[in-house]
Amino acid sequence: MTAFAGPSTMNVLHLEDSSDDAFLVRRQLARDLPGVLVRWVATEVEYQRALAQDNIHVVLSDLSMPGYHGLVALDYARTHYPRIPVVILSSSEDAKSVRSALRSGASDFVFKEELRDLARAVLRASRLRNGAVTRLELLENRAKVFDLGAQLLRETDFSGALQKVLEVAVALLKADKGNVLLFEEAQKELRLANSIGFSREFHERFAVLPSDSPTACGRAFQRQERVVVEDIFADPDFSKLGEKTQEFGFAAVQSTPLRGRNGRPFGILSTHYDRPRRPSEEDLGTLDLFIQEAERVFALLESP
Repeated sequence: MTAFAGPSTMNVLHLEDSSDDAFLVRRQLARDLPGVLVRWVATEVEYQRALAQDNIHVVLSDLSMPGYHGLVALDYARTHYPRIPVVILSSSEDAKSVRSALRSGASDFVFKEELRDLARAVLRASRLRNGAVTRLELLENRAKVFDLGAQLLRETDFSGALQKVLEVAVALLKADKGNVLLFEEAQKELRLANSIGFSREFHERFAVLPSDSPTACGRAFQRQERVVVEDIFADPDFSKLGEKTQEFGFAAVQSTPLRGRNGRPFGILSTHYDRPRRPSEEDLGTLDLFIQEAERVFALLESP
């Protein structure tokens, strides 16, 4: 995985009763945020002492621990150190727990089974501490995500859910177009399944792409991470396609992998722009939260 761009030095305080989980978090952050310093504490006393003595930028806290609950730890930090954002990291997937943590002031909520999302959450929290984005904006975005997630749960078939997710993505990222490509494992191809804003001619000419295509969607699928191309005409990988680049009908694109049951990659969601541009990190963060919700729905609707 490509490391995320972040501060050269960041001190993260991790409150966690499980040494195994603490190791996994430290390893993930060392991989995705080189230079980050993680201090692990397991008790209330250690937690409060670290907050008082160390220059902490972000707190990670487990939700359920013997003798000390994550929401109590969150309340302590919010009361005594209001500038330090707290990210709740938990194995609980109960929607009420997520809402309770966010309403209590957590800057984010990450599931332990999805540690690949941890670095983004930590960076967003760090930006909150530095004043780059307000807590109200974050809470509004998360409220929007839960409302959209509730709408998605009403979908009863996989295709309908895909179309809903695409519509939301295009709106969230203020895009001009968008599409979803599904992976055909036998042929090693990406097949166009849903789209918004593209012509019939585009559908006919680009209905199928090799899964190792130099396009943004091909690269995102191969790397299993988001790819953003601010200007396809200045991008060295798109240039490999020659004149075909002129036929795509867009100038910028972001492509994000989609996963289903057991984390199985099954497709790519892309949004496209008529002019060169890059979506804001706040908008991409909101999209990530929504895709987390969507992937749970995909897992339920996928064929066994």
